[in-house]
Amino acid sequence: MRIEFGSFVLDSGSRELLQYRSSAAAAVHLSPKAFDILEILVARRPNVVSKDVLLAEVWPGKVVEEANLAIVVGEIRKALGDDPKAPAIVLTVSRRGYRFAADAQDLELRGHSASTHDSLVRCWLTWEDKTLPLRQGENIVGRHPASAVWINAASVSRVHARIVATAEKVTVEDSRSRNGTFVNGKRIAAPHPLIDGSTLTFGSEETCFRQWSDAAAAGTEPVRRS
Repeated sequence: MRIEFGSFVLDSGSRELLQYRSSAAAAVHLSPKAFDILEILVARRPNVVSKDVLLAEVWPGKVVEEANLAIVVGEIRKALGDDPKAPAIVLTVSRRGYRFAADAQDLELRGHSASTHDSLVRCWLTWEDKTLPLRQGENIVGRHPASAVWINAASVSRVHARIVATAEKVTVEDSRSRNGTFVNGKRIAAPHPLIDGSTLTFGSEETCFRQWSDAAAAGTEPVRRS
């Protein structure tokens, strides 16, 4: 994902945080753990991400004190110029966790038509007996209940993948999940376009991508009455 907020752009593909000044971009240094935490907070904005989730995602399988998390959050705030005494970007939610509060825009969606009809996206995933609708823009797929597409299964990471839906196309991108994202049986390493009927597998959970098409939709069958 490429998310712009203030003078910054967070690019998860290149794992860079860039700051623009007078149209020139400069890389802002963040440690790998700090980048991971910022990426998770931005992906789940404006939802609160609990401390337990951040610790489990960024330090998997390790016992880490909450103080370490606070130190890394402090590093993020310093990099963003966010006042630690009165933060406006990365907020602390007492006894729960943190949330990303800055106004942000997905650069991959910029320039798309804003008309209601043209921007209408009618697509969804089917999983088991459930229909999981996809909204226009970014849809985080994961095991965490705050995910736009919630798949509550052990093989699915808390933040597993990202589906971006626009009127022109729909793509899926793995979010460095532990068990991988597959399209029609092949593991993906970059954003991959989806078409109606594509099979998406998150970990071991198989879903089917469906997209409505006015042109391809079958007509209504008449009801025969006795």
